[in-house]
Amino acid sequence: MNGNQTAREQQPPEIRNSMASGWMKRGIALLNENTTASLAASLPWFEGAIEVRSTLPLNENSWYRYVLAAGWMNRGDALTRLGSRENFVEAVRSYDQALVLLRTLDLEANPLFRKRLALAWMNRGISLQEQRTSMSSALASFDETIAVLSNSGAPKVADNRPILACALMNRGNALLNLTPPAPARARESAEQALALIAGAEEEDLLAAETGLKARHILCRSIASQLAEGTATAHEDLVAAATDAADDGMKLARHWEARGESRFRDLAAELFRFGASAYQMHQSHFLTEFLLENLDPSKSSDAFPVDPTMHATASEAIARALAGIHRDGFQSLNTPRFDSFLKALRQLRAADTRLDALRRFHS
Repeated sequence: MNGNQTAREQQPPEIRNSMASGWMKRGIALLNENTTASLAASLPWFEGAIEVRSTLPLNENSWYRYVLAAGWMNRGDALTRLGSRENFVEAVRSYDQALVLLRTLDLEANPLFRKRLALAWMNRGISLQEQRTSMSSALASFDETIAVLSNSGAPKVADNRPILACALMNRGNALLNLTPPAPARARESAEQALALIAGAEEEDLLAAETGLKARHILCRSIASQLAEGTATAHEDLVAAATDAADDGMKLARHWEARGESRFRDLAAELFRFGASAYQMHQSHFLTEFLLENLDPSKSSDAFPVDPTMHATASEAIARALAGIHRDGFQSLNTPRFDSFLKALRQLRAADTRLDALRRFHS
């Protein structure tokens, strides 16, 4: 694949670029297979394309700089997916090489230039975030993405909105993982991301993934604020958290009903958070939340029996029952006792129903 560099440089630039395009397509096909073997196999193709395109008259042709940057970015993507600290470090180096090229482009000359520059910054941030030791640098990269897409008329371009939403979601995650974390700012980023993709999540998989992750960040942010006791409007925060969990579960059920199960792990996390939030703060809605998501007689798109979610539900019911046994019978001969008895019946009925579903599918 390397050939003779001197002979290659004597070929016309358009021939060399076409050759590199073919190698890029082979690399991208392997990248899309997304297995450890295919990702590793994609690297020589991207590196070959980079080598060839580095011989093009880059100073004279902005498009050649643009497509050379694509090779570096795809190399970085493959390395990030492969994982390991060494690969993450090398991925960041690839994105840095792409950024050197992309920052020379006139962003107003072609909307693709701005889009690729934004993606390079965002993917660099993701690679840094995966290292777990460079969270402030990751945050700075996400901020660069947001700045690139917030200039001029970029936010109005439909293709840019999903990227901006994804950057805001990742920014929220980075803010939560800072030392110390910044939950209020993380929540704001997550809410901005959700506003950008409103109306698209039920039809677009990328928007759905961004939305589910943003809601998870929103829930974690609120949980952190509640735990710190820094919240000034406790009830409003609890309502925002449970709304986020409800909306996320509804979205995940929508995609699951369409045969798309890639969001199951995210759904399980949101379900765990929602069950905990309802049990601790709005216990009278706990069984409704559990059955809406797990009982097909309550929701036609309820999740099939999932061991993780059912374990979460059983634990939440057990905690709620323990609370009633601890506090409820202290209210004998008081008006509150009837509400405790009602809650007790609902919890036992839900536990029985979920147990029946598990036995039926065992």
